[in-house]
Amino acid sequence: MLSFSTRGVVVLSLTCLLALVLVPASSAASSKRLLAYYTFWSKTNTPAYSAANIPYQHLTHISHAFLLLDKKNLGNIVVSEGLIEPALISNAHAAGVKVLISIGGGDPAQAQAFRKISADPTIRAAFVKNVSNFVVANGYDGVDIDWEIPVNPKDTNNCIMLMQDLRNQFASPRYLLSMAIPADPRSWGSGFDVPALAPLLDFINVMTYDYYGPWSDRAGINSPLFQDPNDPEQAGSIQTSMDLFANIYGVPPDKLNMGTAFYGYEFDSAQQLWDLCSDCGNTTLSVNYGTDIKPRINKMGWMRRRDAAAKAPYLLNEGVGGATGFISYDDAQSTAAKANYVLGKRGFGGVFMWSLDADYDGSSQDLLDALYGAFRRHQK
Repeated sequence: MLSFSTRGVVVLSLTCLLALVLVPASSAASSKRLLAYYTFWSKTNTPAYSAANIPYQHLTHISHAFLLLDKKNLGNIVVSEGLIEPALISNAHAAGVKVLISIGGGDPAQAQAFRKISADPTIRAAFVKNVSNFVVANGYDGVDIDWEIPVNPKDTNNCIMLMQDLRNQFASPRYLLSMAIPADPRSWGSGFDVPALAPLLDFINVMTYDYYGPWSDRAGINSPLFQDPNDPEQAGSIQTSMDLFANIYGVPPDKLNMGTAFYGYEFDSAQQLWDLCSDCGNTTLSVNYGTDIKPRINKMGWMRRRDAAAKAPYLLNEGVGGATGFISYDDAQSTAAKANYVLGKRGFGGVFMWSLDADYDGSSQDLLDALYGAFRRHQK
């Protein structure tokens, strides 16, 4: 999950959903899901984005990121300053939207804590109890586990036991349980045993983004709908990832949510799509759509281009002042196309984005509007 990690919108030090509400006539009444990851630190962004800015009528679920694992006192949880936001819960519930607390994030220290907690039955039980107390005390409807990632077979098995314990504590249908899982778990060490996890979960957020980024050797598409045959790495796509989960892992389609990115990656040293970059890690930045990308579309030397095969836009800096650069991002057109494909043509259960604030420009949210517009066409 793009989160407190180098794989996302914000680089900070930090990585299963539950829910029940009475649902009025709104988006939340749909059998499909439109889930938003809302980050507590977005309140300190410029422009700030808080619970007051959220268009709840466009959502069915919110995952509130992140509650943390205590790295020293294993089994305990850490509530970061600013995480608790009562208005988020009350406003969401008034609109029939379920709010879930997301636990973990992309920080390797969080992954290490997950490894230790899941391996010890006593510590695991304490963790589950502490999470339960937090959920009840603060009025959340559920929990989303973002473990990035199990790295060996023991981790993989321990992850199943952790999720079983959480499922036992948070029984369905009173609560929902979900996980955020990378687009291709096979490329992440031993990763996750998705077929074993799926029966324990109400839905899975498939992180169908970050196919290219600062860790890559070349500039590529962050979140392509389809695999471009010209991609030298054949890094994958939303189609290939959703097929993996549904057809190979056997997850029921209605349990799968597709992820889309409200951010992109700027490869400063690249001049074209698929360009090699010798130092991607130090010359590639995560950039938000609303404040960093939208103002540059067909302006300041940046020209909009499109990968027709991937159904994805990108920007090229065409040499103003000798400058170079390539930005992979999603626009309203590509965002709507993803939702129409996943919800309509393929019949999957939902869509989500990382993260809700990232397309906010101070007054509008173009990508969320596009996502919701497509979602409405496939609600029932």
